[in-house]
Order: sequence, then C-alpha cells, then structure tokens
Amino acid sequence: MAFKDYVDSLPNLREEKIKEIAEATCSHVNTVYRWMNGSITPPPLKQKVISLVTGVSIDELFPDNKKEIEQ
Repeated sequence: MAFKDYVDSLPNLREEKIKEIAEATCSHVNTVYRWMNGSITPPPLKQKVISLVTGVSIDELFPDNKKEIEQ
C-alpha cells in the first residue's frame, strides 16, 4: 500500500493524519501532500518516521525506493 493509498484509505481521518505526519516529520502540510502525490520523495529518515506513525513498512509506503536504489 503506497503512501497515497494509505492516506486515501482514511476518508474521515485523512486531514488529521496528514497533520500528524507533518508534525511528526517537522514538515509543512504542503510537503506531505507533495509526498502523497509523488512529486517529491521524503528523505529516508522522514520515511522511517512516517512508517512509525502509520504502522506500515517503508517498503510498502514507498515502493519506488527500490527502483531508485537499483539504478
């Protein structure tokens, strides 16, 4: 389940979860939206924090990481 899919799966809590992730990663809410739409990828440390907040593994949230590392 990619990061965008995870957040979209929380229709009633979506905005709250985005704010929670922004706060936990010391990032702006707009940055979290950019992570969600894939225009930018969060740095590895922030990916770990997002994984802890969501309870979903980094590999599931950011599957494109493996492609970037392999290239």
